[in-house]
Amino acid sequence: MRRVELPGRDGDGPKSVVVVSYVPLLTGEPGRVLSVGDEEFNRLLAEADRLPSGLADACLWMADNGGVFPVFVLPQAHAIADHLLVWSENRPGDWFALGFAERRGRYVAVLFPNLVGSVERFEAAHFARYGEPSRAASYELLFRPIAFVSGVRHTFKKVKKLIGNLSMVGFMEPNDFDPSSPAALNLDRIRRVGPFKVCWNARPFGMSIEAVVSQLVASASDPENN
Repeated sequence: MRRVELPGRDGDGPKSVVVVSYVPLLTGEPGRVLSVGDEEFNRLLAEADRLPSGLADACLWMADNGGVFPVFVLPQAHAIADHLLVWSENRPGDWFALGFAERRGRYVAVLFPNLVGSVERFEAAHFARYGEPSRAASYELLFRPIAFVSGVRHTFKKVKKLIGNLSMVGFMEPNDFDPSSPAALNLDRIRRVGPFKVCWNARPFGMSIEAVVSQLVASASDPENN
C-alpha cells in the first residue's frame, strides 16, 4: 500500500486523518472515522493486504482509431474493472489519470487515483455523517494504483508516439492471454474502461508521483517483462 500526506485546511481538529483512497476491490463506508489503533482499522488494513496488488503481469498494446491503448493483464481483471467503475461513480476519467514514465531503461504505465478528490469526497461524506468538517491538520492517504513495470527489453519506444491525449485502458485475465500464441487473442475478453487523460510528467491531477514511480521501478525484478 502506498502512502502520501497532504496538508489539511482548518487544522483545529485531529492532527492527522487517514483517508483510504483507491485500493483494488476494497470497499468501505464513506466518511467513517477510525483511529489508527482501532480494531476495525487494523482489520481494514489486513483485508487490503489480502486483495490484489494492482501490479499487472503484462501490458499489451491494442490498436484503436489510428492509435493504441494499453491492456493490463492481471488477476481478477474484470472484477477490478467493475470495482473501479463503482469507486469512480461511473466517471473513471475524473477519478484516474493514465501516467507513463521511463526510468532506468524500463517504462511504467500507471492508473493513478485522484488523491485530492479522495480528500474532498471524504470531507463531503464526513459532513453528511457528522454535520461538520473533520478540520484535520493533515491527511494521510492510503492507496494502491494499478500499474505495470516493464523489463529492460520492451517495445514502448515504438508505440508511445501512437498514444493520444485521451486513452482507454483494457483489463484482461491472465487465463485469457497466451504469450506463446498472441494471434489467438480473444478481443471480446478485453474489458475497456475510460477514457483517461494521459500524463507524461509524473504529475497527474497536479500532484507529483515521482516517488511512487521510483518505488515501482526499484521493485521490478523480472528483466524479461515487456
